[in-house]
Amino acid sequence: MEGIAFILIGGALFSQSWHVLGLYADGRTSGLFALALALAALLIIPMDPMLFLGSAGSAQEVLASHTILEALVIAWAVYGVGVGAQSLWDFDERAIGFTGVIVTAVSVVAFFYYAVILDDDTVMLAMSAGTLILSAIGSLVFFYLAIPFMVLRLVTGWVMLAGSIGLMAIGLAVITTVVELG
Repeated sequence: MEGIAFILIGGALFSQSWHVLGLYADGRTSGLFALALALAALLIIPMDPMLFLGSAGSAQEVLASHTILEALVIAWAVYGVGVGAQSLWDFDERAIGFTGVIVTAVSVVAFFYYAVILDDDTVMLAMSAGTLILSAIGSLVFFYLAIPFMVLRLVTGWVMLAGSIGLMAIGLAVITTVVELG
C-alpha cells in the first residue's frame, strides 16, 4: 500500500506542479489527472501495508503505523480532489492553500512518528523521506496559495516537481522490494 500510495500522490503532485509552473495553458488537464490519481489513492486504503506486516514489533505498533499511513493517504487524496475540483471548475485557489496546512500537519506527524518509532533503518528512511517531502510541499503550497506570496510560485512549482519525482521513486523502491523489512 505504501508504495502505491506514494506513486499515486506523487503523480497527482507532478501534474499539479506543471500547472503551478505555468506550463499548462489550461488547468483542467492537470486537474483531471490530479482528481483521477487522488480517487485512485482513496481506493487503495483497504490494501494491506507492504512494509509493516512483517515487522517484529507488536500488533499495536503495526496497527498504529498503518493507521498513520491511512491518515496520510486520506489527507493527500482529499487535497488532490480539491486540486482537481479547483482546476476543473475554476474554484478559488486560496482554499487549496489553506488545505496545505492540514496536509502539512498530517505529514509532519507521520514524519516524526516514522523517524522515531520504526526500528528498521531502510523502512524508517523510506517512510521518513516520503513524509518529509510531503511536509515540504504542503508548507510551500500554503505559503504560495493561502497567504499568497507570488514570489514563491517558481520555488513551489520546482519543489513540487522534484519532490513528486522523489516520492514516486520511493514508491517504486518499496514496490520492487528494494526497500523491504529485514
